[in-house]
Amino acid sequence: MNDISLILANCSLFKNISYEKINELLSKINYRIVRYKEDEIIFSPFQIADKMGVILSGSVDIQKLFPDGKIIILDRKVRFDLIAEPSIFSTHQYYPSTACVNKSCEILFLNKANLQKLFTLNNTFMLNYIQSISNLTLDLKHKIGILSLNSIKEKIAGYLIHDFKVNNSKTITLPFSKKAWSEYMDVSRTSLSRELKKLQTEGIISFNRRKINILDLKRLEKILSL
Repeated sequence: MNDISLILANCSLFKNISYEKINELLSKINYRIVRYKEDEIIFSPFQIADKMGVILSGSVDIQKLFPDGKIIILDRKVRFDLIAEPSIFSTHQYYPSTACVNKSCEILFLNKANLQKLFTLNNTFMLNYIQSISNLTLDLKHKIGILSLNSIKEKIAGYLIHDFKVNNSKTITLPFSKKAWSEYMDVSRTSLSRELKKLQTEGIISFNRRKINILDLKRLEKILSL
């Protein structure tokens, strides 16, 4: 349990809660830890939304699957991130999307009853949960905003500017590959690479693998206002 408490101390749900207090809270609830291999499905829209998870290791893609086989990556969750946290208290019976393992992982699961118990045991935990839901809502609005932009160049600019505002850094490390990024923005990988090279040639950004540096923020912002 001690090792789990050390990991959970890095999770947003347990922010500003001491290691000792995390240990105490865990001793008063039931939770389950499950290991998954790459490409395994954790949740799907055919499953009842009865639990949420904390990623202890590995990474998970939140996907939207279409009948024609097309897949859009809505988000990539990594270590310490939460999965399915909005679904557990929703009036909708099933999970809204598919959670698929990107890299072999371990996930700690909490059901609704134990989550409610933690709310009553620790007010900070409850506030952390509310903050997490609020941040997720804002991130979803950002995602919708990106998809609504007309050109690939605008989508790239929108994504990078949002990341800059959130992290206050002109160096952006993508949480996924260019292929996954193209799926996230619903564009082809070839077109995405072409536009990134154009932005680099124009001196607006530089990039190497998953790391992108914003060289000229004003020109990047101008792309969205054209």
